[in-house]
Amino acid sequence: MKIINKIKVKFLVLILLLGLLLPYSCTENFEEYNTDKTELMEVGPKQLSGLFSMAQYQGCNWLTTDNYARMSIGVGLHLCGYISSYFTPQENNELRKGWCDSGFEKMYSKGIPPLQQVISITEANEGYDKEHAVALIWKVWMLHQVTDLWGPIPYANAGSGDETVPYDSQKDVYYQMFDDLDEAVNALNDALDSDSNANAFGGGDLIYSGDVKKWVKFANTLRLRLAIRISNIEPSKAKTEAEAAVAGETMDTNDDDALLAVETLERGNGIPRVAAWYQTLMTSSMESVMKGYQDPRMQEFFSIVEDDESFHVEGYPEELAANVGGYHGMANGYETSIEKAYFKSYSNYGPRFQSEYQYVTPINIMHSAETYFLKAEGAWLGWNMGGTAEEFYEKGIEVSIVQWREDNISSDSIQSYINSTNVPVAPNNYLYYDEPMTDIPVKFATDSEKQYEQILTQKWLALWPISFEAYSEYRRTRLPKIYAKKHSSNADIDLSKGMIVTRLTYTDDEYASQPEEVGKAISLLYNGNEDNYYTPLWWDTNTNGN
Repeated sequence: MKIINKIKVKFLVLILLLGLLLPYSCTENFEEYNTDKTELMEVGPKQLSGLFSMAQYQGCNWLTTDNYARMSIGVGLHLCGYISSYFTPQENNELRKGWCDSGFEKMYSKGIPPLQQVISITEANEGYDKEHAVALIWKVWMLHQVTDLWGPIPYANAGSGDETVPYDSQKDVYYQMFDDLDEAVNALNDALDSDSNANAFGGGDLIYSGDVKKWVKFANTLRLRLAIRISNIEPSKAKTEAEAAVAGETMDTNDDDALLAVETLERGNGIPRVAAWYQTLMTSSMESVMKGYQDPRMQEFFSIVEDDESFHVEGYPEELAANVGGYHGMANGYETSIEKAYFKSYSNYGPRFQSEYQYVTPINIMHSAETYFLKAEGAWLGWNMGGTAEEFYEKGIEVSIVQWREDNISSDSIQSYINSTNVPVAPNNYLYYDEPMTDIPVKFATDSEKQYEQILTQKWLALWPISFEAYSEYRRTRLPKIYAKKHSSNADIDLSKGMIVTRLTYTDDEYASQPEEVGKAISLLYNGNEDNYYTPLWWDTNTNGN
């Protein structure tokens, strides 16, 4: 595995010497062990805080200024129905191979090495159980996204530095992730029994500033997420893991939200970086649902269309110029010949995601609102979640609205939204004329099938802008009923058959450096012999197309 094994643990010092400066570490006396840039240095417990900071930031590189355009815009955001992208080939299912490959490679070449170093150090030295546990949790968070895009991946031996790094089946990856989360939570609970204010990594933790209690909640919620993911393929295992997760503390309030801080010039949120490009727009799916529901989050997710000089050029469509002052969504998979100037007639990202906030607005890692929709689905399935599906559904909506609107909305307004019988509307789209996306209201239905669709639709809204999770859930459930893409430039994705992109193909680097291992990985896929964009993953029990 060229990308993975060429960065062996003993050479991590090169990364440290070049990149592990103060922006990545809040440990005291950092200069004392980072002064000589010409000598290799021993990496040990002193460097844990900085190593973990680096692992956190690099582990979410798909969401940062580093790789946002390639992975988030190029893959997750348009495939889950959140945005329509002016990267036209990708928008029409012709994903750019090099961009996708870089997403895989950066996770293993930049995220895993410092994290594996943390894991190795905390295993070799006594007294670092808390740090070891938190590192395991972060490993699960990082690599569950990778396995949910590619399928079989290196997990058990990721970062080992071995010449050959085997792939694990996706089922084995999931089982190992459950084990890692269980081990981590037990260790952190033991630490809290000894010290109720237990802390790991301190300021080197860019999400929770080392608060062990919050990492326990994060881990249990992540475990619940993974349990729900496999509920269609292994319902018994899913039920066991889900009930174990909710037996502990989960992310229940917005104070528990996992948001990665970016307040230095050395790291940034990828969304504000690309907002100025005006190439990532509200979709007609979002318009149909949020306008129909009169959703109070719309003004935070997206911006109204502002007047632009291009609207006044002769021949500019009057229907598009009339979008000024409103929220409007572009269709996914639009005609490849569309004029770029038309894009400014559709809604861009919301105010907190504009370019001036690139180093201010934190990166969304996981929201507490998701917890309630996970519990709602579990309760809907008949699992013991500690409440009813309706209770969790309504609480999830409340927590999500408060997350985005904070103190600028009354509890009465939130309750009015929850009880609303409004339904999605037909989007006002100049190029395509669609019916309303679905007919479900916000108010929880009595019909079981509609309840399920409501849970997944409101969860989709609450996940914004965490597109990779929304994309995974869409593949698992085919909900919400987002509009199908209008065109596909990828011959393998036949829209007339209802096909969608279900996974990414293995990297060219992997094929070149360890073809036998890639061959074994392909044999572990659903069809067992093809590395393509339409093979369902292990947990995806849907037929891809008719």
